[in-house]
Amino acid sequence: MFRILLDSSNRLLAVGLGKDHELIDQTMYEAWQRQSESMIPEINHLLEKHHVKKEEIEAIVVSIGPGSYTGVRIALTIAKVMSLALSIPIYAISSLKILKENEEPSICVMNARSSRSYVGVYKGNQTLVKDTIWTNEEVLNYMKEHPSYLVCGDVTHLELETRPYDHLLKTMLDLSYVEKPVENALGLTPVYLKD
Repeated sequence: MFRILLDSSNRLLAVGLGKDHELIDQTMYEAWQRQSESMIPEINHLLEKHHVKKEEIEAIVVSIGPGSYTGVRIALTIAKVMSLALSIPIYAISSLKILKENEEPSICVMNARSSRSYVGVYKGNQTLVKDTIWTNEEVLNYMKEHPSYLVCGDVTHLELETRPYDHLLKTMLDLSYVEKPVENALGLTPVYLKD
């Protein structure tokens, strides 16, 4: 049985197909403000390419936020429709947590605009700092205080070099086997962190 993986919380469009803890295939590219046009065709392409029938899909895994207001809603809306249409569960995963790297302590960052960042800090499946908003100065200070931690995500707004995060969908798939499915798919709402 297959799992569909969806993320459009930031600048990327990411769609993946997983089976039995393995990432079978993925499509990931920058599609800022174009995710709504491309996500469903990319899902259909992966399903057709691998000859996956709708009844073979066991779950949808989606990033729940924080992130781009519209971007988070795109993937979430598609996930909810598929969940209800196919009567399958949704696994909702933090958009920051999917940026972490394996078991390494990871400071996961996304641009929140207005000189602020979305931040979550993880080590393996343990949350060291719950998803929050910090000023960019606070983020940089935290990085200085924790020099051994990996910095993950898009950090160009901090004038730092961004590490590749092509592992995003694999991490998302792995987390879906650890997290519990959402109890009420219809009532699932995005996570928009506020000050």
